[in-house]
Amino acid sequence: MFSIHEGKPIRCKAAVSRKPGEALVIEEIHVDPPQAYEVRIKIICTSLCHTDVSFSKIDSVSFTLINT
Repeated sequence: MFSIHEGKPIRCKAAVSRKPGEALVIEEIHVDPPQAYEVRIKIICTSLCHTDVSFSKIDSVSFTLINT
């Protein structure tokens, strides 16, 4: 099945934390089309588990957490 978005960038909502220990904020993000050996999947629903929430509060985390 092909999508009208195939090969094009898309916008979607993501729970984003830009700094260690910062609360998650729902933002609209830009997602580039898949590159070689990558696929794009449609996620119908998702959730955060206790480990995700606990890990996001650690001060030594040095990257942005994105759950889409």
